[in-house]
Amino acid sequence: MECVIIGYTIGRGVPGTSFGALQLALREGNTLRYVGKVGSGFDAKSIREIFALLKKNKHVKRPVIEKPPDDAQTVWIEPRALCEVQFASLTDSGMLREPVFLRLRPDLNAGP
Repeated sequence: MECVIIGYTIGRGVPGTSFGALQLALREGNTLRYVGKVGSGFDAKSIREIFALLKKNKHVKRPVIEKPPDDAQTVWIEPRALCEVQFASLTDSGMLREPVFLRLRPDLNAGP
């Protein structure tokens, strides 16, 4: 599934050098619907590359109505980047179950 990256949780270790997980949403018309976060499937190189990309995006107010449990530990960003994730299934509420990051999708447009 292709998801819009709408934020990231702050990583462990030296602050400002990595992320813990990517916050994800699906675009439904002109709105975004929160579908969860992905924190696996990354290696050290991809974390550095993705974090460099994320830091270029402007910080914004949470771009989804839903308030995730880790809202206070999340840096919300402009929804400009897409990534592809693999997942086991969707919950009844439409959240990703066991998502794994596969790759960024710079070839796709994240905008409305």
